[in-house]
Amino acid sequence: MDTLAHGLWGGMLFGWRRRFGLAFLFGLCPDLFSFGLWIVIRMARGQWQHGRPDAYMLPEWLHTAYNFTHSLIIIGAVWALFWWVWKELAVPFSAWPLHILCDIPTHSQDFFPTPFLYPLSSFTIDGISWGRWWFMLLNYTGLLILALFWVRAREGRRNKASYSIEVATGSGSTQAEQASSSSSKSA
Repeated sequence: MDTLAHGLWGGMLFGWRRRFGLAFLFGLCPDLFSFGLWIVIRMARGQWQHGRPDAYMLPEWLHTAYNFTHSLIIIGAVWALFWWVWKELAVPFSAWPLHILCDIPTHSQDFFPTPFLYPLSSFTIDGISWGRWWFMLLNYTGLLILALFWVRAREGRRNKASYSIEVATGSGSTQAEQASSSSSKSA
């Protein structure tokens, strides 16, 4: 899956309670800490070219970084540590393992299959390429549908909270109740 989509899925699924930005960032991290670093280095050297790089151009450290950042074993251990030490961070951090789970079926053996069992095994799955137009269309349509539900749910929570405040302060009464209340006070 493309990096932006990973961030959006992570942000929307694990970014509730005002943590969208953090979950979005954690959703990007596996790619940022592997290919992102390589892109920055190439840009700094004036060697950046758009498109899929040839395998011979990629340094060995990038493969190692990719193995670490795309391993459910390693990231699962980090997630468990967060859960034990800082539970509030564990929820948005869950966008990172989600990234890996999404990559497993959407990376083919042709280019960086996901080493989700690293370092215990080099087993990978030959999935479909996320770069196919129909997959991109389905992926972003799914994101749009999720975004609509997400926005609607947030509006529903705001309306419910607003109603609760009105009821608690007495400002949520109807006009008939207010008229009845004023007539009984004047009598």
